[in-house]
Amino acid sequence: MPVWHTRPVDEQDSLTLSNWQVVQLSNGDRHLVGYCVENREGRVSSVVRELDTRQLCARTATGRIYTLRGQPGGNLDAAYVWKQWAALNSVDSWKDVTTAIWQEHRDARST
Repeated sequence: MPVWHTRPVDEQDSLTLSNWQVVQLSNGDRHLVGYCVENREGRVSSVVRELDTRQLCARTATGRIYTLRGQPGGNLDAAYVWKQWAALNSVDSWKDVTTAIWQEHRDARST
C-alpha cells in the first residue's frame, strides 16, 4: 500500500481525525495519528504546535487545524501510515501519550 503526500494547507486547512492517537518522539515533538474523515485515509500530522485538550483540536507546524472526533483509538490505515512515516523519518523511539491527553480532556470537561 503506497503512502502519498497530503494536499497543501491552503487547499485543506482543517481536517477531522477519528480513531486518533497522540505520539511523542524522543525529542518531545508530538504528532497526531488517526483516520482522516474527509479524505478517508490514515494520516500522520506534522509537529503539533498547540493542543487544546478541552476542545480536542490542534494546530500543527504547517498551520493546519485538526479536530479529534470521539474517543481515541486505533485504525489499521493510520497504523500503516505511522509505520511508514516513522521509517522515512528515522524514528526508532516514541511513546503513545494518548491516555494522558484523553485524561486531560476529561478533567477539563468536568470542571
